[in-house]
Amino acid sequence: MTTSPAPAPLPQAAPVQLAAPHVDPVPASQRAVAPDVARGLALLGIALANSVVHLSGGEIGAGSRPVDGSTLDRVVDGLVSLFVDRRTMPMFALLYGYGIGVVVRRRAAAWVPWPVARGDLLRRAGVLVAFGAVHIALLFEGDILASYGLAGLLAVAFVRASDRRLLVVAACVLPVAALAMGGYGAMLALFGGTGDLEVPADDNALVAALFRLVSIAVAPLGAVVAVPLVLAGLWAARREVLERPADHLALLRRTALVGLAVSMLGGLPQATIVARLREASVLDAFGSAALHQLTGVAGGLAFAALVGWAVAARGTTLDNLSPAGRALRAVGQRSMTCYLLQSVLFVLPLAPWAGALGVGMSTAQVAAWAVGVWLVTVAVAVGLEATGRRGPAEALYRRLVYRPVTA
Repeated sequence: MTTSPAPAPLPQAAPVQLAAPHVDPVPASQRAVAPDVARGLALLGIALANSVVHLSGGEIGAGSRPVDGSTLDRVVDGLVSLFVDRRTMPMFALLYGYGIGVVVRRRAAAWVPWPVARGDLLRRAGVLVAFGAVHIALLFEGDILASYGLAGLLAVAFVRASDRRLLVVAACVLPVAALAMGGYGAMLALFGGTGDLEVPADDNALVAALFRLVSIAVAPLGAVVAVPLVLAGLWAARREVLERPADHLALLRRTALVGLAVSMLGGLPQATIVARLREASVLDAFGSAALHQLTGVAGGLAFAALVGWAVAARGTTLDNLSPAGRALRAVGQRSMTCYLLQSVLFVLPLAPWAGALGVGMSTAQVAAWAVGVWLVTVAVAVGLEATGRRGPAEALYRRLVYRPVTA
């Protein structure tokens, strides 16, 4: 008796790998008005805040301002210190965190698995760090992109945390940033006294580049300063505060009014020192600079809330946005391009190793230059908007961040 051979085993099917849902960037026509308008305004403040960094060839005192300025210079120094310094950069950090929150929310709505979404967030932050490092190496040691990218990497650990944890961590990190800035103010008072620190006017491009490369090490400190605002932005994005400002009018109004009051009162001691209305001891300089940093957070929140309040109160939409609002929105949509363009328009004409126009320039003059630089970026952004194109920096950033969809 013979037996038939056993049937050959059936081939096993390869495991099916389901691709994660692809989430495209928000189309320009669907972007909320308030965040982009706020970014456009914040870039004006950043230009003014950074302007004094581009002065050279003189003695500096509090707030990195020259000590031999005219009455007009002192007025400009005091006003910029009170309303701009440590106020608009927190606003920009808040909006960066808000953008992260929008990315998280959209991926969750599309059922993107958390490991994939986390990889997207890490890649976005990592590319931003790389952009910042290149920016520092080539142009500007005061870059914020690398610091914000590092803050974004840290924020990934908290994007799924509870609201309470977000706010508690932000509140705990905030004093560290204030103490760091207080230490910087005390250092100027201790070693500079009435202004014995000299702004270098080195016309050697190689030496300037080496100095910028060393300054990359400061980026982690900038990240510590940015983290509380990034986390606050995450909290606000969960509630769509700036995307649906009409639903949060009371919150926006309260934040704007209270925040501005706190910001101005807390900024007055530093502003009076910067304007050279009084001389500060080391302890006074430390406390004033720390308080300036701490209350600057309230100012950054207030300015963002003011934009949201105005948009909600006027019922502003993309359809009825004024020409000025459209110009600000165009800048906000291309904020990275406009920010980097600021550096080009500051550094190449003003740096001692380039055009050298900043050598001996006053703070009033460089503040006027900053406004002009911002207006040029507005014109560039409006031109790109008219042709329907993204900014070149945004186009490159998206190409590096968003992976192509494979079949």
